[in-house]
Parts: sequence; structure tokens; C-alpha cells
Amino acid sequence: MIRSRRVRAVALLAVITLVVAACSDDDKTTSTGGGASGSASATDGGGGGGGAYTVDTSDCPEGVNDTITGTVKIGSTMPLSGGAAAAAFAPVAAGLRNFITDANAKQLVPGVTLELTIEDDQFNPTLTTPAVEKLLDQTGVHLLTGMIGTANGLAVRDTLNRDCHPQLFNNSGDPRWGQAADFPWSTGILAPYNTETAIYVEDIKTKFPDGTTAAVFNVNSDFGQDYKDTFEELAPDAKIDIVDTQTIEGTETSPPVSQVTSIASKKPEVILAVPLGAQCPAFLTEVANAKATTPGWNPRIYITATCASTLLLALAGDAADGIITVVTGIDVQDPKNESVPTVVDYKKVMTDAGFPADGDFATAAAGWTVGEVTVEVLKKAAASPDGLTRASIMNAARNFTYHPSLVREGITFTTTGETDPYLNEVQQVVQYNASTKTYTEQGGLITDFEGKTEVPS
Repeated sequence: MIRSRRVRAVALLAVITLVVAACSDDDKTTSTGGGASGSASATDGGGGGGGAYTVDTSDCPEGVNDTITGTVKIGSTMPLSGGAAAAAFAPVAAGLRNFITDANAKQLVPGVTLELTIEDDQFNPTLTTPAVEKLLDQTGVHLLTGMIGTANGLAVRDTLNRDCHPQLFNNSGDPRWGQAADFPWSTGILAPYNTETAIYVEDIKTKFPDGTTAAVFNVNSDFGQDYKDTFEELAPDAKIDIVDTQTIEGTETSPPVSQVTSIASKKPEVILAVPLGAQCPAFLTEVANAKATTPGWNPRIYITATCASTLLLALAGDAADGIITVVTGIDVQDPKNESVPTVVDYKKVMTDAGFPADGDFATAAAGWTVGEVTVEVLKKAAASPDGLTRASIMNAARNFTYHPSLVREGITFTTTGETDPYLNEVQQVVQYNASTKTYTEQGGLITDFEGKTEVPS
């Protein structure tokens, strides 16, 4: 699943976050957007974004090349109400809002005002379409960015590509967001889930060179299935014997007692865990309970990066000690980073805007970073020969090189048209220390997969 990327003529774009794009229930049927979808081209002259790739607008409705003046209207959809998802991802919305507000105060995009509207879809894909229709028809947004949820983003992908509206930086790592050939107006922001899984497998091979046994615990959605499929595909080469697989529904709030009991009965040396939100600490707590009644069993646990918030892991207490995951950003909750200038600036803007001093800055950083890269795209588009248009925004997003302020040194977000449609494929393997509630780096940055994640067909 991880090998040199082949640029495909026909492919399917879809995907995730941040910690949320993961929760989709959609099946992996492929569809092709109408209109300009699938009509991207590469040229030597560069497009409105100033790079080699230029999106084909010949089949687009009128207005795609009109200059945007005065106010740039930005839209997004997120769970603002409806229960656990809203509570879990409220910091993401706060981070995005506060970056846009700060960008206006600092006039980061000269000559225009940025106006952000976030519509509530309650993390329900059936509500995403009317929410986006409202953003387009009533608010008149020029672009969407940072939508939360794989299924949510996919629900409107065809329409947005048909009508040539930029759908930037979906908070999802589903590999289908790399399908730039068929869906040139849609991109993701998270490292692909299959790349993340491959990094775990490489680490397992290093720790268990003679092979090992493993169990998989995943949420029953496209998000969880991405990890499971990749793990099963790579397991034979790594001499991994998968002895048990267990799932949990994305809406389940009860502890996964029966699933963990089954896993414990097999005593695997490794667990790949792909729960969602509050299920992350609940799963780890149940594993700790099972370990207490299963003498000699102490599995090495790899848990999805969507569970990587240290505040989230802290809810599991000692049960989270020693888990392995990957991160891309600076741990803004770690005391060792409290004097890093970009972290200081970030927290000041957030707290000045009313964000709690003891709030989840780690999750909010995801929204902040979406805002930052979106504004950088707008700056590049505005400075391009075509000026600020929907087309130049897309070209800037597809010809992009940038180091966000809260991302680890050594990681540069990069896209090159259809050749490298994924914003980032570099990650850091870390191990959680429950006593300090911080991470310890395990080796250096993993750069082996940059530009090599296979786009699904």
C-alpha cells in the first residue's frame, strides 16, 4: 500500500484530524465529480497560484476566475452541537476562528478582510450537504476549509468539484483525499492513515525482528477500516500474525469490555488501536483492567494519532503509559515548549480571545494550523499574476510549500499538483509518559514515506 506513487489518470479523492475525519460511516464506493472535476492539467507556465500545476477551469460555471475583492468569505462545517463530537472538537473551531481574527488584525492578506462562517452539521454527513448549500447560497463563501469528518467532506465533494469551489484542508487523513486527478478542488491536511499505519509496522519490525502476534481494535467506519486494511496488507512481510480483530461503533459510549476481553484471551504482543475521541482513554482503561487479570501479558500498544492529545490520554491515567503514536505538531501542552515563541504567541492570542488557560490547546492547534495554511494559500493566490480568484486559490493550494508555526521543525507542508497531492507524509514516532503527561521521541522524524503514499484507485 505504501510504495512509489503513480500518477493515475482516473482516481478517487476522499478522506480526515484531525481526530475526527476518522469517524465516517460511508462505504468506499468511488464516484467522479462532474463539470471541472477530473479536468486538471499541469503546465510549465504556472497558474494563479504561481506553480507548475494549473487547475482546468474550462468546464467551470461563470465566476471561477472573477477577482475577489473587499471580503474573502471562508466557510467550514463542524459539529457545534449534538453531543460528544461537539464537545470533543469545540477547540478546533476556536483555533480556526481565532487565527482568522488574528490574521485580520495583522492584515496578513493585504487589501481584503477575511470572514469566517462555520455551519453546524453535528458530525452527521446527512446534515453536511444542507449546511454547505447554506454557505454557498446564502453566505456566498468563496472557499471551504477545515471541514471535520471524512464522510462529511465526501458528502459534498462531488458538488464542490462540479461547481469549482475550493474545498481545502479537510480534517481527515483518508488516502482518498489524494485523488487530485478526479477531484482537483478538494484536499486534505492530515498525513494519510495508510502512511501512519505503515510507520507503525516498520516500528514493529524493528522491535520484533523475528515476528510477533497482534490484535486490531478499530472503530467500525472508513477511518478504522483504513488502518485495519493497511495493517493486514503489511502484516505478512513483517511476520505479524493477527490473532484477533475487534470493532466498536463510532457512536458507542460504553467501555469496550467484551472486545478487550477477547483480545486479552489471545495475549497478543502488539495491539493496533483505532478508537475515536472518548473511546481512546476508555479502550486503554479496559486494556489495563485486562492486564491486571492476565498474568504476563503486557502488549505494546500503537494508537492512532487522532488519540494523540495529551489531555485526552491523561483521562486514562496510568493506563496510557507507554503507548506509541505519531505526531506532526509541537506538543503545545508540554512544559518544555512553553517558551517556544510560536507557542507563546499562539496561546496569547487564544487566551486573549477568551479560550480557557487550562483548555485543550493541543486540539485547538489543529484548527489554528488549518487557519494558518488557508491564509498562506490566500496570500500566495493574491500575489499571483491572476490575483485572488477561486481558481488561483486552488492553484496556490496545489503548488504549496510552507512550514506552519505549530508544526515540528523539519516538517514542511508541500504539494506539487497531482504528483504529490498529500500535504504531509512526515511524522514523529513518540511514546507517552503518564507520569509527566508528555511524549518522548522515539528516534528522528520518519521521512521515508514522503511522496510515496499510493493514491487509491
